[in-house]
Amino acid sequence: MPYVISASRKQFDLQLKDIRKKLKVADKKQVPVDLREYAIAAAIFLAHAEIENYFTDVLARIAMACGRGFSNASELPARFRSHLIVERLNLRNLSAKLAGNAGEQDVLSVVDRWFSSSSSFLIDSSEPFQALSGVEIYGDYGYPSIKNVEKILKRLGIGDPKGQLNRTVGKDVVGYLESLASLRTALAHSASLPGVSCKDVMSRLDQVSWFVVALDRLLHSHFQSGIKYADWKVSMC
Repeated sequence: MPYVISASRKQFDLQLKDIRKKLKVADKKQVPVDLREYAIAAAIFLAHAEIENYFTDVLARIAMACGRGFSNASELPARFRSHLIVERLNLRNLSAKLAGNAGEQDVLSVVDRWFSSSSSFLIDSSEPFQALSGVEIYGDYGYPSIKNVEKILKRLGIGDPKGQLNRTVGKDVVGYLESLASLRTALAHSASLPGVSCKDVMSRLDQVSWFVVALDRLLHSHFQSGIKYADWKVSMC
């Protein structure tokens, strides 16, 4: 299946194009310094917010594509299926009962409920696949820090996320994301970034765009063999 740009990436590209356009206006000599610094700060925060929007949206689309493309849970990447079982069947509750030396019948009652729940399709491959949501993938980790991105990609069954992201486009895209994030963090703590110009920020935006390209391509290559082209296009594009 040939790579097709996701709608999430298209939207991200449009938003970043608009941010760059405003930075170019702010970089003109006649623009007061305080307004230029304001534009720089806004561009950094907005760009990072757009990465977060892309991240959560593309994962929601991945969930949709899985719901359309897989006939049963056995077709999911094994680690992704395991993650969904832990979350949907609340294995943490079972772990707590076992750790607390709950009675055998209490433990078995929890397991009994798995087979009668709406999520039983995850453990019984004879049942048809049901719809998923993006929140089931990212949960409390929708903020696009490298640590969170790595955690989510591992949930999906992608080993060595940092290495695979960099290799996908042959660039240090992990470093690019961290670079923009460091500007955002510095700005959040100091409210100003002395010495950072509009051109500096535009360069960071150009770099971080490669992170989105790499993630988009990596998700496609990871799932494309199991999801029909038509289902992928409907869900992702």
